[in-house]
Amino acid sequence: MPSSIPSPAFAYAEFRQLVSTLAAERRTSGPDQNPAYVRFTDQNQAHLDRAYAEPLLPELVATLANLPRPEQWLVLGEAWCGDTAHTLPVLAHLADVSAGRVRLHVLLRSDHPALMAAHQTNGGNSIPKLIRRDAATGADLGDWGPRPAEAQTLAHQLHADKSLHTNQIVKTMNAWYEADNGQAVQRELLALLS
Repeated sequence: MPSSIPSPAFAYAEFRQLVSTLAAERRTSGPDQNPAYVRFTDQNQAHLDRAYAEPLLPELVATLANLPRPEQWLVLGEAWCGDTAHTLPVLAHLADVSAGRVRLHVLLRSDHPALMAAHQTNGGNSIPKLIRRDAATGADLGDWGPRPAEAQTLAHQLHADKSLHTNQIVKTMNAWYEADNGQAVQRELLALLS
């Protein structure tokens, strides 16, 4: 009996469609319909498309195909979150090439406050958050997120500089993700799984 997936949950293609629909309707996910979040939701569509195509590490693909037990990957995110838009497609692509060993489900943080509270980062509801579970038992196998260590350091530096506008921070973070090409998250996952 496979363990149950918290509801509501989305397959990656369904999440991608949700973001597209929200952007067309000039809305975003979650209760906060801040105009900046609506704008980020629209901008994130390009990141979602680009990041899925990033090159995968062959050793990580091999590790996933040979996992000792099938896993469920629950990813807490939101349509407006830039870190989610850069990282989630890489995770979805890895699940797609895992020879059936990984099933990925996207959960909106706003729909799952208790799950988010159980997987906080330094006391905060930071996303995206990958929660790895044994597919058979539902036992937690660990988590990862909200961003690679190098990006986390950069984000702390940017947010500490009170002269920077949010748009400058977002542009700098986007540039980091584009230059990294999905490699840092994959190296960290490989270390977690090895």
